[in-house]
Amino acid sequence: MSREKQRMLVLSIALALGIGGVMPSYTFAAVEQAGSHFQIGQIVKGTVVENWGNEIIVKGDSGERYHVGLHTFTEEKIQAMNFSVGALVQIEGEVLESIADFYSFDYFVKNLPLGVTKDEIKKLELLYNEVMTLEKDELWEEAGELWVQINRITNPYYLANWEPEAFDVYISMFEYPFTSNDLLQMEELYYQWVSLAKSGAEIESGVKLDQFFEIVNTYYVEPTFEEYIIDLGTTISKTDFPVIKKLYEDARQASSDGDDQLAMDKWEAFDSVMRPYYRAANPMPSFDEQMAYYDFEVSKEDLSKLQKIYTGIIDLELNGKYDEVDSQWESFYSILEPYFSMNVNIPFRATQVIINGETFQR
Repeated sequence: MSREKQRMLVLSIALALGIGGVMPSYTFAAVEQAGSHFQIGQIVKGTVVENWGNEIIVKGDSGERYHVGLHTFTEEKIQAMNFSVGALVQIEGEVLESIADFYSFDYFVKNLPLGVTKDEIKKLELLYNEVMTLEKDELWEEAGELWVQINRITNPYYLANWEPEAFDVYISMFEYPFTSNDLLQMEELYYQWVSLAKSGAEIESGVKLDQFFEIVNTYYVEPTFEEYIIDLGTTISKTDFPVIKKLYEDARQASSDGDDQLAMDKWEAFDSVMRPYYRAANPMPSFDEQMAYYDFEVSKEDLSKLQKIYTGIIDLELNGKYDEVDSQWESFYSILEPYFSMNVNIPFRATQVIINGETFQR
């Protein structure tokens, strides 16, 4: 799963995951690099348990979990590291206050398009650092206003470096039997959109794109109830079939008529009746499979409590007592909550990685 966080548009990265009182002991090494913006010296040794590309989760040998950011490395080096779940790693770097700190101005600059001038970079640094402060304080509206200013500087360069796909390549993503006339019209709209977008005419280009998708949407046909059930891979009882089919068709009709409230009511009723069929199509995992999702050990006493609750949840689902299920899940996770708290991911910025006997430095 790609976790790239390019800053082309107004984005907020409010992932404030503080380390609180979970402060592990670290080994410090007297290491400095000329011109470095980072304090280097904290060492993490452990096993990779998740890999998101330029971010990984490492379970340390002492039991702590680290959310490791590799943003100071080039994409080529990250690919060469070739992380896999279960790999043993030694990572040097520094603990951060929050995940948002991964996205320092150095990282932002690394992802800027070609052509941005030195004077513009100075302006961007002031704006970007202020944005990061505002986002940490959850002042989203104020941060959004500054992102608009940032985009005014960067967007012309993104557009200048943008190389859109040829129409034939772009249209191939739609598997509809377009007529020749519609294809000609869409091709004209597509290139008008590209031209206007590259010139910075956002409103006008948006109009062309809307017109393009108005044509595309005429080809979309919602599945019939019978087609929907076949795709779901389950069998509806003879008694429920006409009731559920009518709810499905009523919901579609209400949506078509623009009656959003009625459509919502019908879809809610439909989902309620369909719930046992959804469960039949997607059965709950066994208790052992459920517990395997968590990469921490639970005490025998808590494990026994969890198994009893989980077994009860399955019984409630099988007997259609859905109103009681949510409270049981709350009880289940209330037991696990202390374990989640003890295994909070500590944000860690990597500056050196040793994996498979090879050393990578930023």
